[in-house]
Amino acid sequence: MSVDPFDPEFQQNPFPTFAELRRTDPVHYVAEQDFYMVTAMDLVREALRQPKLYSNTETSRARTTEPPPEIADQVAAIRAKAFPYVPALNLNDPPTHTRYRRLINKAFTPRAVAHMEEIVDDVAHELVAALVDGESVDIVDALARPLPVFAIVRIFGLDDERRNDIARWSDAATASLGRRLSHEEWLFTEEQNLDFQQVMSAELDRRRAQPRGDLLSVLVEPHEDAEPMTNRELVWLIRELLVAGNETTTRSIAEAVVQLDRHPEYWARMRTDRQLGEQVAEEAIRLSSPALGLFRRVTEDTVLGDTPLPKDALVYLGYGAANRDPELFAEPDEFVPGRSGARDHVAFGHGIHVCAGAGLARMETLVAMRALAESVEQLEVVRPDELNYVPSFVLHGLLGVPVVVHRLDQ
Repeated sequence: MSVDPFDPEFQQNPFPTFAELRRTDPVHYVAEQDFYMVTAMDLVREALRQPKLYSNTETSRARTTEPPPEIADQVAAIRAKAFPYVPALNLNDPPTHTRYRRLINKAFTPRAVAHMEEIVDDVAHELVAALVDGESVDIVDALARPLPVFAIVRIFGLDDERRNDIARWSDAATASLGRRLSHEEWLFTEEQNLDFQQVMSAELDRRRAQPRGDLLSVLVEPHEDAEPMTNRELVWLIRELLVAGNETTTRSIAEAVVQLDRHPEYWARMRTDRQLGEQVAEEAIRLSSPALGLFRRVTEDTVLGDTPLPKDALVYLGYGAANRDPELFAEPDEFVPGRSGARDHVAFGHGIHVCAGAGLARMETLVAMRALAESVEQLEVVRPDELNYVPSFVLHGLLGVPVVVHRLDQ
């Protein structure tokens, strides 16, 4: 079977291909791109449980594209003004990964996330209140995208005026993941990345001089057991936090709205059953799998399943494929809130690289569901057969979801 991860048809709906590979060739060699695509849950988890054998370093050549030679000099000139790249959580292994992880764990304690929930809840109700009965809106633009963006602005301690900046910066950070860009897109992306670094570096300097109790202040505060991180290190870490938080929540909320359009009875049930909101959110996260797949590098000759893997081979661990493995999930393509083993998915990864912001992403999706259920009788998806997904094989999620709003009689 031939698989082209850049094929638009595959990127719009990779799941039939994943299912066929899982059945016939669960560690499939993609010859043109020179990596192995892993689609079975047991094999994805096997790799994630062995970070020394399946390294998180030196994988960027497969997950991102490089600027074409025609504009390479222009891109290099922009990058020369920015901090050179420093791998943070996503492309690091212990002990460097451990240093970053300790810092993030201090920022995302259960108590801290509980405090963040108040902020997220305020933002969610503010956005849901603006939905007008009978109007057509894109729920991604009206709620799914601004909720995590507006929330992270307040969690970071930035001015609300930075909302549009955060959205642009987040888009730029993921622009080249699993997709090819035009010349104009490349230059715009690099300018946005530079702008992000310059603004965040200045904010970090302000927090060192005058801590405010926000997340940026936590990141710069001195710790007895660790060397303080530099702005160069922190701007790359913050960029990862932006992407991880915004992408997961946005895509999960959008997926939930589409699924609830097919099962509108859940809206009324969520108003009386608070646990159902959690189940809807979890199932939407499993189905949407915003991180469709991530790469690892094999550090020595090994065998995964029945497939020999040579040293330095790149493997694409298909999170989205594993999350629809019928060995774990009955009727895996169906939306079944409260299903058995609902949290056994790998949408947030597994092992030492499990997403540090998973608690925040789950909470934001849940808060959005509850805020909608309190005010909305139904969000009627317009032309559901014409919905489009991010053109990428690394990220996955709906680009937009036009709906007609049907509010509850108040």
